[in-house]
This record gives sequence, structure tokens and C-alpha cells, in this order.
Amino acid sequence: MVKRILHKITGKFFSLWKLHILIFAATFIFFNTCSYPQIQKEIEHKLKAAYLFHFLQFAEWPDSVFENEKSPIILAVLGKDPFGKILDETVMSEKIGDHPIIIKRFQSFNQLDFCHVLYICSSEKYTFRNILKHIGESPVLTISDIDGFSEQGGNISFYLEENKVRFAINMQTLKQADLKVSSKLLRLAKIINPI
Repeated sequence: MVKRILHKITGKFFSLWKLHILIFAATFIFFNTCSYPQIQKEIEHKLKAAYLFHFLQFAEWPDSVFENEKSPIILAVLGKDPFGKILDETVMSEKIGDHPIIIKRFQSFNQLDFCHVLYICSSEKYTFRNILKHIGESPVLTISDIDGFSEQGGNISFYLEENKVRFAINMQTLKQADLKVSSKLLRLAKIINPI
């Protein structure tokens, strides 16, 4: 039992350490490739995919959303997917505890099925409010890079600040959805609606 707890703590420590290194490296590369927009976009997508994986590591859902301890965490991507194979490669063979990660992609909201995490692509910028309204207070971690996403009811949003990828977390919507994130992650985020 102690060994398992110690492994969990050290695993999260190393994950946080890797996240800090990732932020530093990505910022350095981002600044030095600003004259190459295609490369810059690819790096941005890789960084966001890595962030998504780390969000999964530092998020906590109610036990009721999993059938058992080994049920998969379902990450849904809704809309025109900017990641392509980058996201698949990032989470390939990874687990959160004993939960494997499964990625599902949906072109439209009508196709959307059960998920634990919903990444709403920028192609849905005109419909995301309706999507969030439909999800309501279900324990679904919503993430997007749509401008103002967290301010308008989403849980986590990406934004660019001085050519750096940053993220904001809406504490009120997390609480309403019965979701929790680690304080270590909160220290790196811009906080919207603190509680």
C-alpha cells in the first residue's frame, strides 16, 4: 500500500517536472521559430497535446463515471481535429493509474458519445456555448483553444500570451461538474472564477 502511494506521489512529481521542462522547451522553440509559421503551428499542437495528457494526469473524476478501476478514460475530440496523429502518439500506451486512454473523434455534436474529456476544436467556435449547455453539470472535463472558452463556461482553455501557450482554469465550472484538479496544476494556470 505504502509502495503504491509512494509510486503515485513520485509519478505525479516527475510528471509535473516534465511539464515544467516541456513549457520551457516549447517557449524557447516557439520564440526561435516565429519566422516559420508551419513549424510554429506544429509545435503549438504538440505542446497542446502534451498539456492534454498532463491535464488527465492531474484531474480527478467522481468514481461513479468509471465502471471499474481499469475502465478507460475517453478523450473525445469534437470538430476539425488540429492534432492529427500528434495526440495519438502523445497518449499511446499511456495510462492514468490503471485507466488506459482512448481517443474518439466526432465531426459534429450530434455524433458525440459518452466521454470523460471533451476537447472542443476551434471549428466549433459558433456552437460551443450550446455544447456546454447540453453537457450541463455532467462530470466531463471540457477543454478548448476557442477565445474566451473558460470565461464562457468551459473548464480549461488554451491561449497565447507573448508567443507562449498558456492555459486558464475556471474553478466554478469544475466544481459544478464535480471535477477536481491538482493544486500543482493550478499554480501554472490563470484562474477564472476562483472559489
